Amino acid sequence: SSQPSCIGKPEPRLDNWASSETALMAPSMSKPECTHQFQKDQAQELRSAINHLKRFIFSAPADERKAWEDVFECFGAQVEDVEMMRELQIHIRNAVSGEEVKRVWLRPSDTVARLCEATLCEAGQVLAESHRFIFQCQELQHHVTLRHAGLCHGDTVDLIRVPLEWQCVTASHDGTARIWHLESEQQRSAVERVNSSASRECTGLDLKSHGVLRHAVFSPCKTRLLTMSTGQGGVGQLWCANSFEHLCSLQGGALSATFSSDGESLVGLDADGNARTWSAEIGKTRHKMFPGNEDAEMHFAQFSPCGRLVVVGEDCCVQLWDSSTGELLNTLHGHEDVVKTAAVSSDGELLLTASADGTARLWSCKTGECLQVLEGHAKPLALCSFSPGRLQAVTASQDGLVKMWQLTEKKSVRSNTLGADYRVTAECMFTLKADGGVVNSACFSPDGACLLVSDASETVKLFGAKLGELQLTFGGTHEDWVRSASFSDDGRLVATASYDGTAAVWDAATGQCVHALKGHDEAVVSADVISS
Repeated sequence: SSQPSCIGKPEPRLDNWASSETALMAPSMSKPECTHQFQKDQAQELRSAINHLKRFIFSAPADERKAWEDVFECFGAQVEDVEMMRELQIHIRNAVSGEEVKRVWLRPSDTVARLCEATLCEAGQVLAESHRFIFQCQELQHHVTLRHAGLCHGDTVDLIRVPLEWQCVTASHDGTARIWHLESEQQRSAVERVNSSASRECTGLDLKSHGVLRHAVFSPCKTRLLTMSTGQGGVGQLWCANSFEHLCSLQGGALSATFSSDGESLVGLDADGNARTWSAEIGKTRHKMFPGNEDAEMHFAQFSPCGRLVVVGEDCCVQLWDSSTGELLNTLHGHEDVVKTAAVSSDGELLLTASADGTARLWSCKTGECLQVLEGHAKPLALCSFSPGRLQAVTASQDGLVKMWQLTEKKSVRSNTLGADYRVTAECMFTLKADGGVVNSACFSPDGACLLVSDASETVKLFGAKLGELQLTFGGTHEDWVRSASFSDDGRLVATASYDGTAAVWDAATGQCVHALKGHDEAVVSADVISS
């Protein structure tokens, strides 16, 4: 059969842009502008070839379509590659004065965090300020790519600079939660800069009557504080984050609880071990969720990032519930031992489960299909999570290993149509070995570029999420193992909690300890830092 004329057509070379006709015809263009125009022309040529090929396939005999569809898929991948390589010029404007701050050249695949870095690299990033980018009246999230944010060549983004104050809440086995008011580096005296152990202004909440404190965290809207303690079979309490006034207790008790992404609801296990959702305003129960049979036990309950689903671990299976109605949507079977934890991707499409059987499983939230079994750990898994952009996932096990998985969306073309099916697969990119063979915590930075790991040591390590290279070590402050480590909501600070009874706040960019928080009498089990 005849072939379309586009097959075999010489492909323009990006590395010869300076000698291309585009560059010669536009001598007044800058190098980035000329490159952008050339890449645009190349993408248009490929699109034209694809349209030609599509018409040809429709007219080809049925027995020849499969081979041509493979060629069609190859062309589609080339167009996508060129589109992602094409640089965009973004205009940064001061939202208050309207003056242009800078023009930056970035690729569509770059994140908003990279946009922030490129914008502030000359002026210098000030720790006492928050930098927010607004496009079409919407604040851009740092982990989102420019392409998914809808940014095109020549668009203008408004920059808002907001002075920051910081707060950190710590929870300890001594039965108290403490709120620490932190000054920025610019506000601290010279003496305090030298002595990082200088005491901080602190407000303590006496919760000893409710047993050992397990956890304390701010709500996403930063107006409430949740504390979890072991007394009376499990108690969850809500406090005003400004006045520290006690607001309410969670109805039915609580063994565990976490906020929804909008801060309006909570989900967890009640004192009887059943899953519940609560109102974050008054603490009353909204929905109860029960095991499928009397002998089953629920191990965790959590919201999906969008809040639409409640994911519940029930022995060896996972239940998906509708958070608004309390209706059971699906039960996922496949693990051979207790499911310890789970994570839902930021777009709500994928579910990752970690089990005591030593495996993780990747599922489709929509269909309930198990897409892949992630193997390689030798002992029960302890945690799992997705990166903010869903491109990667991390698993950690009692074998002391942390594994980074690259998620790839593979396209398979149906033979009867030119539509496409997408199937997500995971491949282990690298493995990290924890000190002492113990992983206490592992979490992504808000932009998804780094992984923060605490283990059986007095230090915390920051690794690159793509290659696994060690970037920073946070050390020299704690004298015992670090129980947990987490980023602030904007990724600029790291908070650590240690068995030595102290917590610390660090500059995420330099690894420097900016605040050592001392005052608890026993191990600090959690630390959460926010900008207020």
